[in-house]
Order: sequence, then structure tokens, then C-alpha cells
Amino acid sequence: MNKVNVLRKVLIAAGILAVILFVCIALLAAILGQSASESFRSSWSYDLQVSTSGPLDDAVLLIPIPSRYDPETGTNVTPLDLSRASFSHFDRDKISVTIEHVDGVPMLKISADRIDPVYRNRITPIPIAPGQNESELPKPTQIYSNRSSEETPVLVEMELHVPGTGPEHEIDTRTPIGTEPLFMPYQIAGTINESGGRVEGLYVSPGTSGYIVEVPFILSFDADDENVLAVSCGFLGTNQWWVLGWQSNSYSESVRHEFRGACNGTYPVRGVLVTGEGVY
Repeated sequence: MNKVNVLRKVLIAAGILAVILFVCIALLAAILGQSASESFRSSWSYDLQVSTSGPLDDAVLLIPIPSRYDPETGTNVTPLDLSRASFSHFDRDKISVTIEHVDGVPMLKISADRIDPVYRNRITPIPIAPGQNESELPKPTQIYSNRSSEETPVLVEMELHVPGTGPEHEIDTRTPIGTEPLFMPYQIAGTINESGGRVEGLYVSPGTSGYIVEVPFILSFDADDENVLAVSCGFLGTNQWWVLGWQSNSYSESVRHEFRGACNGTYPVRGVLVTGEGVY
């Protein structure tokens, strides 16, 4: 009888512990779920880097930017707001940067009578002596020029960054084609091999899923035959939330190409669209 009573008490205690554990797990899940819901945010961002080894005369560069078809307005719209953009090494007094619709598709238009290259001097690191404070070191001198020389041999990229703008919905990072902004107009030229490596001049991590895309650059400028214009642009759509640390998932699109000599026409360029990165 004593053994039966002891067993009964053990079973009751185990049941109580199981109920307490279940309640704790349920409360923890509710707290984490509330934390994820309250901290959830989505954003898009865009980056552009441009460099030219020599001057471009009578320059008009029409560069793809992300956009999508909006059935409510019947037009293609872009999430980019250039009023929030930051610029580095762009001569804004001489170079115009706007968004222009080309055959109904928004594109980034960079235009100027002349776009000069930007070169700077090479910065030599200064060693810190034992016991010396970094703040005591002399500030490095930066010298800029519009031509390459022994004094200014380093070609500098002109940069544009548009910080994250938040959509009013969770971004579909797994299947963004047809639902989320992409460089337009585009063609799917293939799929990314899961082994990763170099794809269209860009590094892709092993196990990555996505597509090889082709988008048009519309360029018009005069330049020397040996001139090299390098253009790199990237777009990122991200969902983020807090559950014992920041979690996220994303899709991204990247295109990079070098154009040699003078250009006058439409140039198809291939890049990569990476989908379904992160935590789900």
C-alpha cells in the first residue's frame, strides 16, 4: 500500500511539473512571439558605385534601379527616394542625378557635360610606437585629382547610397519575382549553381539559390578608346525581427560591368538575383 501511495504521489508531482513546464513553455513562446511581432521590420536599400579611368564627355548614363508593377496605378514604381540618398565623390554642381522613366520603367539617370575621374594619393600606414596614443598621430593627408599620376595613383569610386525604406508589408524574400521590386526590365538567363563561386563576375556562397538575370544599361558618352567605365549596383530587401537576438531573411540583386571606350546604345548586362537567404 505504501508503495502504491508513493507511486501515486510521484505521478501527481510529475503531472504538476509537466503542467508547470507546459505553461512556462507557452508563456515563453508567447513572449518571444510578441517580441518578434513588435520588433518586426522590413526595408529596401540600394547602392551604386561608378568609376571611370578618364573623362566622359556629353555623358548620359541610364542605370537600372529596382521597380515593380503597381496594379492600382497601372505603372511601374520604385521604392527609391533620392531625397534620402547620400553621395560620395560626386560633383553635384556638375553632375545631375535623377530618376527618369524610359518606356514606362524607372531608371537612374546620371548626366553631365563632362564627368571627370577621381584619383587620390596612396595612404601609407603610420606605425604606432609602444605607449603612443593613436590620437597623437598626424592625420593622413588626402590629395585628389582628376588624373592619374605618381602622386595620385588610386582610382576612387563615385558612390550613391539610398538607405532602407520600409514597405507596408512583409517582403517576399523567397519568391520576389513578380511580387517585389527588381532591376527592370529583366530577363531570366539561368539559375545559380548551388556549388557557389564566381557567377557573372560576382561571388556567390555555396548553397545559394537564385537566378542569373540580364538587364539593360543605356549609355551615351564620348571617351578615349582605352577608357574603362566600371559600374556596380546592388539592391537588398530584408525582413528583421528580435527573438533572443536579431534574426533576418533577405533577397538581393547585384550587377557589375566594365564598359570600354565610348558608348552609344543599349548594353545588356548580366548579374545575379539571390533569394531565400537567412532564417525562416
